[in-house]
Amino acid sequence: MANGRGKKPSQTTIMRLVAASGGHCQFEGCPCNLFKDELTWAEFNNSNVAHIVASSSDGPRGSVESYELSDKYENLMLMCPTHHKEIDNDTETYTVQKLTRMKQEQERRVQELLEGMNYPESEIVILESPIKGKIDVHVDIKQAVEALRSRKKNPASSHPTLIKVDGGYGDYNSSIYWKIVSEKLKTKVDKEIMGHFQYYPELMLSVFPLAPIPLIAKLGELIGDKREVDVFQKTRTPETWCWRAEAGTNAFSTEIIRNETGDAEKTAVILSLTARVSPARVLTVYNAATIYHIVAKSNGVDCIASPEDLKLFWQEYQSVCDQIKNNDHCDNAAVFPAIPVSAAFEIGRRHMHGVHPVLHIYDDDNGFFEALTIGGQ
Repeated sequence: MANGRGKKPSQTTIMRLVAASGGHCQFEGCPCNLFKDELTWAEFNNSNVAHIVASSSDGPRGSVESYELSDKYENLMLMCPTHHKEIDNDTETYTVQKLTRMKQEQERRVQELLEGMNYPESEIVILESPIKGKIDVHVDIKQAVEALRSRKKNPASSHPTLIKVDGGYGDYNSSIYWKIVSEKLKTKVDKEIMGHFQYYPELMLSVFPLAPIPLIAKLGELIGDKREVDVFQKTRTPETWCWRAEAGTNAFSTEIIRNETGDAEKTAVILSLTARVSPARVLTVYNAATIYHIVAKSNGVDCIASPEDLKLFWQEYQSVCDQIKNNDHCDNAAVFPAIPVSAAFEIGRRHMHGVHPVLHIYDDDNGFFEALTIGGQ
């Protein structure tokens, strides 16, 4: 101890601090590289080793533990001179608790980046198309990258593949609207995605869709299941594309409804996940003799919160498709979906031509209407 201060940190401790911080200032939001000038790129040491609890009891945030903590790694932060001065001049704002949190968070992020160096690469694919043909949507690229890295993958390119499909001509519920947007989607997928596979046949895809449900299902069909693809689910609160859980958080079951006055050649599938869809409403536009009604135990926008939830939904849905084709011997089914984007994508991506019935996907815009077909010619 000299001049009332505790021991200086050892060279090994300082090296550990530099490594853990990535050589950057640990003050929240400061991007400063402490060993290279931002303007000239000249290499030099501009780092300060700052104490969270001062090395002397009468220093900034000093305490009876000052001497003991003075050389401890957990009590040290790497900082630029400007922010070192700021935290010591304003101890009311920059408390021990706040600085400890800053240090831990910054070191956690550096560790994630270092671990991510060996993650496999996946191309981010973004689908954007106006909801109901009117409401513009936008996928935040930063959130997409964050979600991708949370699954231990890195972006395959510096710019994601953006499939932006503007609204078609005519009314949203008209056949011409859906004919045009379907053609636009196929043209862009052929160019932007299938073109990639000519040069990178093993490329993985990670899909972030914000668009009308039928169009998302169509994207899934166009991409298919012959290559590794994963889809992400947007959460509104908090606003993120990261999965909120790993294990299952929901359950799905099927009710079979027989309509004695219905058309024996018509079968409907109702998907009540984000909201309950009334079978009575469906029968006003599609007089099916049999309705398979898949219901989430917990309805709502967060009904699929994990990859396991998506898997459980698909298993229930696939079972229904098998029953329609193999037991009912029906080659077509009308689908009335109230589902999240991840489920819509999987319906199209994992559809098996000739094994599953052809799907006629309906949408709702002040009444149900047929939008497009999955599995048809």
